[in-house]
Amino acid sequence: MSSQRKLKNQAAPAPEMNKPWLKMKSAVIAIAVLSVALAGVVAYEIIRGSGNWGQGLLWGLLFAGSIWLIFFGMNWFHSIFHKK
Repeated sequence: MSSQRKLKNQAAPAPEMNKPWLKMKSAVIAIAVLSVALAGVVAYEIIRGSGNWGQGLLWGLLFAGSIWLIFFGMNWFHSIFHKK
């Protein structure tokens, strides 16, 4: 009987897993740095491969924009189901 009580008591800390890993300000800064860096890499590779600056910059911006779209889309999605 006491082992069942111990198991029930050990399962209690589970709600802590719902806390965010990062604060919103830190997450926005991290995503900003990563999206600019990855956009630069994508643009560089396309410009180096084809020599077309317009296409390289366009794909770099689209890539960076898609990262932000996913970030804000997931925030919106979680706000629907995790009302405070």
